[in-house]
Amino acid sequence: MSDVDPSSLPTPDPEVDLVAAALLALDPHGSLTAQVLRDTFDQIYDGQRTGRYSIDRLAKTERTHIGTLVEINMQRRFRYADGEDLDFSVAGYDVDAKYSMRFGGWMIPVEAQGKLCMLIHADDATAQWSLGVMRTRIEWLNAPNRDLKRTIARPHLGNARWLFRNAPLPENTLLCLPAADQAAIAAAPAGTARVAELMRRAEGRMVNRSSIEATAQQKDSMKRVRANGGAADILSREGFLLLGGTRLAAQRVAHDLGLPVPMSGSFVPVRVTLAEAGAEEPVTYIDGVAFRRWRAGDQVVDTSALTKVLNGPPSPAG
Repeated sequence: MSDVDPSSLPTPDPEVDLVAAALLALDPHGSLTAQVLRDTFDQIYDGQRTGRYSIDRLAKTERTHIGTLVEINMQRRFRYADGEDLDFSVAGYDVDAKYSMRFGGWMIPVEAQGKLCMLIHADDATAQWSLGVMRTRIEWLNAPNRDLKRTIARPHLGNARWLFRNAPLPENTLLCLPAADQAAIAAAPAGTARVAELMRRAEGRMVNRSSIEATAQQKDSMKRVRANGGAADILSREGFLLLGGTRLAAQRVAHDLGLPVPMSGSFVPVRVTLAEAGAEEPVTYIDGVAFRRWRAGDQVVDTSALTKVLNGPPSPAG
């Protein structure tokens, strides 16, 4: 005789399968959902006005509002129809959307217990997110709290259909930097000088728009990056290129050097020097001259002329 409780085993559920298939058809690789979650965090941080870039800098009331914003932004992006009794209608079935920053922390209200739920998890600190579909059977839920809401019992989390599990969230550059680098950026004079310090500290990685806005805290934040008075002018004397996502030439340089390729609204700062003949590391050519990434002790080259070359035709997405 088996010792396994039959109620603990997932049973075939065609409605779960159909909803899961519909969600995957809308976003097969999860990139659209990941961007919705990234944009939602940035929306609640409101870095341009507040300078914030992490959950722990939000007020408690703002944190509780994240789930609502996620639901609103998901519906706006994917155009889910309204459900009759729950949040959305997907593949013709009512689905309740639930967000939790902690995996497994979803609070299931009475009206959604035993119903189809879209379980969304995103953690900006770990830059990971998950999305699954589950029929929240009562026997899979914990005892109710005083509001009669229930969480999913940990042994039953695997009963959900996980479409994406610990998928990468677009990086929040400021949050991902070491604390010492964050402090150095905050200590720099406001505006262009502070944005320049962000770019120094984030050399070789993607710098997202919201990190730039939270650093500059000015309405014309993106101007603080570019040449003609921006961080690019300051950093050109140190051998930096600020590769923007709206220029094909800059995207090519990033690709050549094995760096993340910037998209619209983001930059990849990289320090370069002249490449020797036969250099083994990745090399890029700018205006016919070979360059590689700078190493300690290398010659420092002024990149102001290179910046002008790279500010050529915009990329199609730009």
